[in-house]
Amino acid sequence: MNWLAEYFAQRTSPLTLSLWAHPPLILGPDGPVAQPAYVLPYPGESLVLTPAQVVEAGGLRYELPAHYDAMQPLTTSVAGFLAGEPSPQFFREVTIYAPSRFNPDFLVTINRVFSFVPVFSSDGSPGFFGSSIDIAEETQPPSQMRLPWTFHGYISI
Repeated sequence: MNWLAEYFAQRTSPLTLSLWAHPPLILGPDGPVAQPAYVLPYPGESLVLTPAQVVEAGGLRYELPAHYDAMQPLTTSVAGFLAGEPSPQFFREVTIYAPSRFNPDFLVTINRVFSFVPVFSSDGSPGFFGSSIDIAEETQPPSQMRLPWTFHGYISI
């Protein structure tokens, strides 16, 4: 079951999102090494609904899709960092878009760099996963193969 369809249909606001971002493996001296995951910890961050809008620009009308946005600064923790240690801030912006003429399915965007279609668990739980390639060119040298990030999340009301 795709819980986002239900939440958008009922205009549920706010939603709560817990999210884990797993960077791609890096090559270490003994082979591939997993990097620490970035986490929006439980109970998660609140996402607020913005209904679909029609805007006019240059004499043309555009329908902007409904979307959920994080409205407060996001607090990221990093797996493996001890409490009290400063951890890198990864999540700055998270938005979930409803299907529209711009995107045929729900779309999750993170920091305007990653975007993916969430795939929900087949058991009916509100957990999902997705993967995305970092579109920022400066994050990897040209000689390195670009591998996808993996995202796991859980939405609730």
